[in-house]
Formats: sequence, structure tokens, C-alpha cells
Amino acid sequence: MKLTPALPILTALGIAVLLLLPADLRAAQSVDLSDMATSCLETPLDDCKVFSAGYLNTANFDDRDGAPFLAWQTQLGSTPTDGIIGGFVLFQHDGTGWSVLDSGFDGFFDVPRLNQESLLHVPGYSQGTGSFNTDRLYQWGDLGAAAPREGWSKIEMDQWLNEVGSLLPAGLEIWKGVEYDFSHPYSGLVARTPLWRSDDANCCGTGGSAVISLDIVDGGLVATGVAYTPPGKTK
Repeated sequence: MKLTPALPILTALGIAVLLLLPADLRAAQSVDLSDMATSCLETPLDDCKVFSAGYLNTANFDDRDGAPFLAWQTQLGSTPTDGIIGGFVLFQHDGTGWSVLDSGFDGFFDVPRLNQESLLHVPGYSQGTGSFNTDRLYQWGDLGAAAPREGWSKIEMDQWLNEVGSLLPAGLEIWKGVEYDFSHPYSGLVARTPLWRSDDANCCGTGGSAVISLDIVDGGLVATGVAYTPPGKTK
């Protein structure tokens, strides 16, 4: 699974929200983003270079229209443990300044994507031939606090992979990272993947492919169905 490199600065049109973030996804200190296009921020990476950077903007058709409420960097660098590795940092704006929303340095990351149902997806994949997923997913909504407020919650993305085997055709498995598609929420959240037989080489699954339907339940992704395409056939 390969991700497409982004332009150094990309401005995307997002959704209108009042940015009040939960404590576990909010940093107290303000961050200066003036050099975001060229200097790695809030990173543990050595020899770090900015791979992409940009903003997601509000669009609520009032005096705040166009004001950025999210920003990001994707980064490339290294650590003594991992060697060459990438990372991402998400920033949020609280009306007066920027702070860190979340970050990760365990893979290689693409530009964050925000869909029309308030899902924020950071695509990512790991080192090695497996290209396992290091994606992050966040959902905007009611945090359920005593005082009603909205914010971003992190969605657990791994458990569904441990449970999807019972939905796959007998003898077929998922051996590598999947390709998530959350861009069309009205037609569903999906993961696409080849399928492997037990005697396949690791490089190449020969068991056809699957489109796995996903849903968010209790803060995590669950698999709700599988559309299977046998080898040699196309949908």
C-alpha cells in the first residue's frame, strides 16, 4: 500500500465547528506555526524534514469563515531504534493560539483527510514489506461530559482485524495492511485488501480480494460485512 506524496503546503476545506477539545487530546502550551512549511515541530525525529504541511479551514459563513482550526505536518527523519521513519503532528486552534492535538512517529503518513461527517483520517503505513497500518482516526462529536461540549475523540482501529476472520471465505486471510476509505461516509466506511491462502508467498495473495464494510461502535471500528471478489474476477 503506497501513499501519494502531497504538495509542501495544502489547504483543504473542512467543516464548521466550535473547537473545544477533550483533555486527553489537548496540549496546554501554544505552538508557533510560522515556520511549519520548513521546520519540523514537536518531533523526536533526528535529521527531520517536513514532507507536507497545511491547514483545514472552517466554513461556517460568518465572521470566522475561512479561519483555520486544524493544521498538520507529516515528517521524515530517523531514530536510533527505528532507523528511517516518519511521523505526523496535528495542531488545533482554540481561537487564540495553536496547540498539539495528537502526533505519532511509528510509520509513514499522508495528508490528513476530513470527510463531511466529521471523521478526520491520517493515513499511515509501517516500515517493511508488510506495510501494516499505522493510520489514525478521530471523530468529532459530543464528548458526553457533565457540561455538554463537543470535541475530537480517537477511534480504535485494530480490533476489527482480529475479528474479521469469521466473515472471510474459508481458508483466506489478511496478511498485510489494508487500504482504508473513509471519504464517502454516505456510501459507508470500508477497507480494501487482497486475500492470502495459507501456501501463498508473503508478497502476493492469490485468494482474490475483499471490500470490508466498517462501522464505529463504542469508540472503535467493527467489521459489519465483506464483499468478496474471487481470483480472476473484477467488480
